[in-house]
Amino acid sequence: MRKKDSPKKHRGQALIMVTLSLVPMFGLLGLAVDLGWMEFTKKSAQAAADAAALAAVLQYQSTNFSTTFTCGLGGIVCQAPTSCNPAPASYLHSGCDYAQLNGFSSSGNQYVSLEAGVGAPPTAPGVVSSAYWVTARVNQTVPQLFSAVLGNYTGRVAARATAALNPARDCIYVMDPAGSDAVHMNGSASLVSSCGLYVNSNNPTALTGDGTVNLSASEIDIVGNYDFHGTLNPDPPSTNVAVMADPLANLPEPTVPAGCDQANTYQVNTNGTVNLSPGVYCGGIYVKKGIANFTPGLYILKGGGLSTQDTNSIITGAGVTIYNTYDPTSPKAWINTYGPINIVANSRATLSAPTSGTYAGVLLMEDRRLTPTSCGGSICVDTFGGGSLSSFTGIIYGRSSLMNFYGNAAMSAYTIIVAYQLAMNGTTDINNDYSSLPTGNPIKITSLVE
Repeated sequence: MRKKDSPKKHRGQALIMVTLSLVPMFGLLGLAVDLGWMEFTKKSAQAAADAAALAAVLQYQSTNFSTTFTCGLGGIVCQAPTSCNPAPASYLHSGCDYAQLNGFSSSGNQYVSLEAGVGAPPTAPGVVSSAYWVTARVNQTVPQLFSAVLGNYTGRVAARATAALNPARDCIYVMDPAGSDAVHMNGSASLVSSCGLYVNSNNPTALTGDGTVNLSASEIDIVGNYDFHGTLNPDPPSTNVAVMADPLANLPEPTVPAGCDQANTYQVNTNGTVNLSPGVYCGGIYVKKGIANFTPGLYILKGGGLSTQDTNSIITGAGVTIYNTYDPTSPKAWINTYGPINIVANSRATLSAPTSGTYAGVLLMEDRRLTPTSCGGSICVDTFGGGSLSSFTGIIYGRSSLMNFYGNAAMSAYTIIVAYQLAMNGTTDINNDYSSLPTGNPIKITSLVE
């Protein structure tokens, strides 16, 4: 007969089993706690990388308007010097600052670096080209707590983000913040655009159309709403979109010399062709009869603006930038009083912007001192007419003016309009072929691409 096991023989086995089970229990507990902490740290690192990449590109975009990018290329380790600008003023160091505000810098167990370039970002295969990109990398070594029992003393988290500066989808921007009829079409007006229309007004009738009007664009974005009677494409447009700042706020204004190359209104009145040279035209330019050929360069209209008379008035020019300004302090203030662009009747204008340099893509720029009440207490009005043979290739920038369009030929490679208000009374075609410019559409948007 078998003897029963003595209770004394089993005494202490439970304690041994519990003790042995504590090791995997702490390991599992450590795995849960440490993995959770590392996941939290990784999300924080990703937020820092996103902020750094966006900040660097936005810093560039807010201070520069150019088709070539040099400063801020290459790469840096945060808190290291850069050859472009002293820290923290450079674009990449601006990214470093934002990474630090999110708790990450190159010190201790952290490492932050930024890399920039043009073309295709190497880590974002879905982006085939970019005017300027910045990739931020954030790493941190994280000490392990409970799971160190299993010999796992440290873990490492890494995050990466790339922000890129890419061409905007829109090419018509109407900046009136609250007005009714910010964009107005009537009669049989037609606007066909290969790119988007953005209306900044929050008014319920920010976009209006009366008659047999036709508005077709790749997209139509309205901060407010619309009252449109005619053909609209897309229909319905996007409404209640976000407010946008001036898309050309970083476009530098030309330096205006004190004197004049032409002291009074320059008039073209001939049966032939007159070749104009770049310079300062006090009192503006008036083409009454004949062909005014603008040779390439910068034309500063110090008062008087640019105007035509009728069918016999023809303006031509390639590689031209026109800056429309005024000088109220001049002894001849009546000459140097601001004058709008007034290409009227069946006169003809065929003008194109430069394809390189500071003002690549800029055809016309108005003085930013103008307000919507600068012209005799009312809004300044620019008229771009001339019928189907007129062609305006480039940026037309008048953020305080009402622009009246009734002629822009389909042969214009591209046209970008930034106006306070826009009235369409004829047939206008807007194209978006930016192949003549090194980086495409001069108006860029910043977005995260990875």
